[in-house]
Amino acid sequence: MHPFELNPTFAFTLLGTFFIYIWTRPPRWTLVPILIIAVCTRILCIRMNGGLGDYYGVSWISWGAFLGIGVLTVLAGLVMWSRAPAKKSYLQTFYSGSVFPMLAMVDGYSVPFNIWLRPKTYDAFLLAFDGSLGFQASFILGQFLLHNPTVRNLTTVVYYALPLTVCMVYASDRMRIQKPVAILALFLSLTLLGFAQYGVYPAVGPRYAFSGMYPQTSPSLAEITLQPMAIGNSPRNCMPSLHLGGALLVWWNSRFWPRWGRILALLFALATALATMALGEHYLADLIVAFPFAVLFQAAWTTSVPWSDSVRRNSFYFGLVVTILWMLLLRFGVHFFEVSRIIPWTLLIATIVWSIVVERKLAAVALSSRAQTVGQT
Repeated sequence: MHPFELNPTFAFTLLGTFFIYIWTRPPRWTLVPILIIAVCTRILCIRMNGGLGDYYGVSWISWGAFLGIGVLTVLAGLVMWSRAPAKKSYLQTFYSGSVFPMLAMVDGYSVPFNIWLRPKTYDAFLLAFDGSLGFQASFILGQFLLHNPTVRNLTTVVYYALPLTVCMVYASDRMRIQKPVAILALFLSLTLLGFAQYGVYPAVGPRYAFSGMYPQTSPSLAEITLQPMAIGNSPRNCMPSLHLGGALLVWWNSRFWPRWGRILALLFALATALATMALGEHYLADLIVAFPFAVLFQAAWTTSVPWSDSVRRNSFYFGLVVTILWMLLLRFGVHFFEVSRIIPWTLLIATIVWSIVVERKLAAVALSSRAQTVGQT
């Protein structure tokens, strides 16, 4: 286990802090102390720990942590020594750059509590649903990575990088005058309530639940016993997939980016979906539920559309109801999916397509509301 500050996901989070700062177009001279602090803390970390870790890309991914530390240190100094109104601006940027690293630490330290709270998981039910589709996507993709180490390495980078893309969306949103969506509240609530949701439907992923078989051999439906499983100290962070949910929200909220940025956001969401399964962290079922779950939060924080507008209310209730229905079916109605492959495939396609359609309608109303506001100013 690497020191927490060297965790690749946390390193990408702190790199996001660096991007949040850079997005404000700060004085160029501040980059000098940031780089000096980054280099010094990196050298100190290597001396104290004997290295930076052994995961793929550690030599460059870890720079994100040190750059983020440098930014927060310099911002703290600027807050102390500056005068208004610059002082207020630096303080706001310090808070903005601190919030996601702090959230990551809170989530990280909450994992043992979740394991203690739910010692048994529902992985067998999720595996059974995936099997009712006629194949085990996580196992097939995992086998592909097993024979393609280069692709596996790149896949792990995609899996780690989500916090960076979230910070980039937030950084770009801070610079806009018109804000159709409360971006910070959106991602904070998704993360906090998502982790609370893990206590409702605990699951660890095939890599941990079926460690003796994954990814070489996927159990058949007849071999799966539908009952809670006693799993060791693996995080209960599968259902729904906050990784895909977060990537979807990044894509949906990149509408103000250039076209190439939008395309990259979409490709990142697709790559994240594949990465979560290929690395054995999620089942396909987790990804399906992530769609309505993401719609729920997108509707909750699209504040440019009043709650009295039926489009926003209907989007919110759609996300809430469909998420709950999937949870109930995946816990108590798995045998229903095994009647015919038509049933799970129909529900899968309908959920994904309907979620995208609902979100697009909500976005259209939000953009029209923004256009009217701009026209009145």
